[in-house]
Amino acid sequence: MWQKIKEEITYQGWRDMLRRTFRLPNGKIADFDIVRNADFVTIAAFTKNKEAILVKQFRPGPEMELLSFPEGYIDPQELPEAAAHRELEEETGYRAGKIVFQKVFRRAYSTETRTCLLATDCEKITDQRLDTTEFIEVQLYPLPDFKKMLADPYNQQLTTIDSGYMALNYLSW
Repeated sequence: MWQKIKEEITYQGWRDMLRRTFRLPNGKIADFDIVRNADFVTIAAFTKNKEAILVKQFRPGPEMELLSFPEGYIDPQELPEAAAHRELEEETGYRAGKIVFQKVFRRAYSTETRTCLLATDCEKITDQRLDTTEFIEVQLYPLPDFKKMLADPYNQQLTTIDSGYMALNYLSW
């Protein structure tokens, strides 16, 4: 049985780094570096015309622009569905006709949870309301083009592939 012996913050920033020390089932002691991050939503969003709503933005890790479905943090005491409505509108200017829960993901070396939701019948209602560090270009992809991009094994630009496949499966598209 795993037993946590101690935890310390090794870096504090936008995301914190923790070092957790565990006694392993074999009795040995091991340290693990953990990213402490807030919970967030991924919104697989589609217009009434079956266009995928993707956001293009620079990502500091790979130092390149990547495409994804809109994503954002869940505020304290906020339900994931409410965060999805809010983040979709802030990042894209679109409002969802319907939001459907899809799945919660956990990562091996992070404290965060990622809740994936599906937004259908989205309509453009306003301009983007971005944070000062967000520079987001909204791109619409007709369903056939989105499906091609999703299935392309050489496309390294789309980061939310799992949400795309779950959405298409749910919608029987």
